[in-house]
Amino acid sequence: MEKKNHFLFDRNAFYITVSKMIQKSLIQPNCIKRSLLFLSFILLLYCFISCIGSITVYAKKYEVSDLVFEDSQFLMVDGVELHYRIWLPKDDINRGNVLLVHGLGGSTYSWRYTVTALIEKGYRAVSVDLPGFGLSQRKPAVNQSHENRATLLWRFIGDLKLKGTWHLVGHSMGGGIVAAMALKKPYDAASIILVDGSIEGRISRFLSLISRSRLLRTITGKLISRLIVTRRKIKSFLRSAYGREPNPEDVEGYYLPLRVKNTYLTMSYLLKKYPSDEKLLDDLDTIRVPVLCLWGSEDEWVPVDRGEELIKKIPEASLFVIDEAKHCPMETHPELFNSTLLQFLDKN
Repeated sequence: MEKKNHFLFDRNAFYITVSKMIQKSLIQPNCIKRSLLFLSFILLLYCFISCIGSITVYAKKYEVSDLVFEDSQFLMVDGVELHYRIWLPKDDINRGNVLLVHGLGGSTYSWRYTVTALIEKGYRAVSVDLPGFGLSQRKPAVNQSHENRATLLWRFIGDLKLKGTWHLVGHSMGGGIVAAMALKKPYDAASIILVDGSIEGRISRFLSLISRSRLLRTITGKLISRLIVTRRKIKSFLRSAYGREPNPEDVEGYYLPLRVKNTYLTMSYLLKKYPSDEKLLDDLDTIRVPVLCLWGSEDEWVPVDRGEELIKKIPEASLFVIDEAKHCPMETHPELFNSTLLQFLDKN
């Protein structure tokens, strides 16, 4: 059911930001011009959102309880409730554990074609929603750096108390997270699989400007949540990521979790600049476990040359390219993706 939802500002944050800028201008006269320009930008954005907030019709927002799966489980880790799903191997054979970490805007749904192949070969599959995504908790001020999420996922793994080795699979943004996990605990991962992995932590100057202000991050997060997270936009994004027309189930699978209440908080803190993310790329040469870079040859979001760069940086890395695949080969080319993944896992 569609309904109107007026934009709500954090007015205190707005006034605090303005006060700090005025104070800085008085202390450092050379900052006056820059501060005035910055302030003007904030005011214009404030007015713009105030106008569209009262006239735009928004889609329904969901509670987590509206979208749970039959096998959904929840675990509180470091004050954040994480949603996860476990698939057990057949015949009580356990050849190891595989952690599946989704990318930006994804969830456990992203691995729907991967888990069956894993359990049929004797692997235990564990898919988890990152903080603020899927059905995991939306919480203010969650540190969304690769390093922090790596720490969180290692604690999540520890709390599961599952026996056996762990293979870490990360798609897109999730690739940066599993790489950070390997750096944080170099002897605890059996192998790493980067699926069109986005390791780069640097952001544009414009986003860097936004990242400095909690108010601007909040405004931008709400803009993304209200104007970009629509069925039409999600369908367009998937068309680009898949290289084909997504079916209605695909669209709903990605769209509905992004409509969970307070998802804008996730968007806000993703815009924050984290120094540890910028350092991650420089430390990849210290990874000492086998790494498979699995890439779509036609990926326009994270081009295959990024994978070629990674195998030059990581000592035990290899690259396998799936012809004609784009950014989500595990969804568009599941047979070849799964056979390549399993062949790598069996060797390690």
